[in-house]
Amino acid sequence: MRSIWLDELPAEPYPSLEGDTSADVAIVGGGIAGIATAYHLALHGASAVLVESRTVAEAASGRNAGFLLAGVAENFAAAARRYGETNTLRIWRFTRHNQDLVRALVAGHRIACDLAWNGSAQVAGDDDEWAEVRASADRLGREGARVRLAHTERSAIYDDDGELHPVRYVRGLARAAAAAGARIREATRATGVAATELRTDKGRIRAHAVILCTNAYSQHLVPLRIRPVRGQMLASAPLGRRVFERPAYANRGYRYWRQRPDGRLLVGGWRDTAVDEEVGEEERTTARVQERLEGFLRERAPDATVTHRWAGTMGFSHDALPYVGRLASGVYVNAGFTGHGMAFATATGELVADLVRAVSRDETDLFAPERP
Repeated sequence: MRSIWLDELPAEPYPSLEGDTSADVAIVGGGIAGIATAYHLALHGASAVLVESRTVAEAASGRNAGFLLAGVAENFAAAARRYGETNTLRIWRFTRHNQDLVRALVAGHRIACDLAWNGSAQVAGDDDEWAEVRASADRLGREGARVRLAHTERSAIYDDDGELHPVRYVRGLARAAAAAGARIREATRATGVAATELRTDKGRIRAHAVILCTNAYSQHLVPLRIRPVRGQMLASAPLGRRVFERPAYANRGYRYWRQRPDGRLLVGGWRDTAVDEEVGEEERTTARVQERLEGFLRERAPDATVTHRWAGTMGFSHDALPYVGRLASGVYVNAGFTGHGMAFATATGELVADLVRAVSRDETDLFAPERP
């Protein structure tokens, strides 16, 4: 079944590539990463051609929960053990910048995507995580985050986090990119890449730079340490009462839920209950995970009627941070979002566009694609 986002918003078709062409930059992938990259390049006067094998936002960008959170999936305390506190702060600030970019783009281009800033709840699944959630709130509060603890729910409320309709956002940004001069070509499958050439099933693009924004599918074109992982969700019919006050991210990011402005409930995750089954590129739902999602829905809203069930393929990097930059082959990448494309990709699109334009950026080392 199609995601609720894709089901309620028909595609705005772009033509396919017709024969050979040239551009300053060729981009593969019409999700948020590719569209944001094309937008930032076109904004600075670069000619860009983007090819997408399906339609804009039809893959993972149209199958997620539409969260705009700051930071990585782990809480700050857990992330600091992995990356060190200094780098974890840099990552957190980068995702805050991503939120600021989304806010500005939605306002500046009048993108009707139900963007709201109701905050988010980071919910602990056990005692150890609750201790980390409290420590994270204390540390980020000293960095200016508007955060408060809800002890009875064992959660931290981050008031600056947001939510949106991901397909309306990505397709709205695509219109803005096209208006700025980017050429978007759908139903065009990339078949090979090199530093200055992109080959497709419809023709060839010669360019000064080639950027892969294909996330889980990147390994079909370049050697990149990305593992495809399936994520599943469901949605209910509208309810006339409030069940979830704000988006929630629980159990170290493995479970999440929200309620849309129209009253529909969205529940996703639980892939930790079927780890081996959820690896791969197949976009199908499974009984095991869907039963868990529906079981949680029944606990919170016994009268809710499920209307949509869907799956999408996420691209997991080796250390849960995106790969953004130039490979040794000369090809650029903007991928590996580990289930957090909405939290990173508007800003990583800006970052890779700057790198292609030889603009120096401080975050380059964090996301270098061939880092250890």
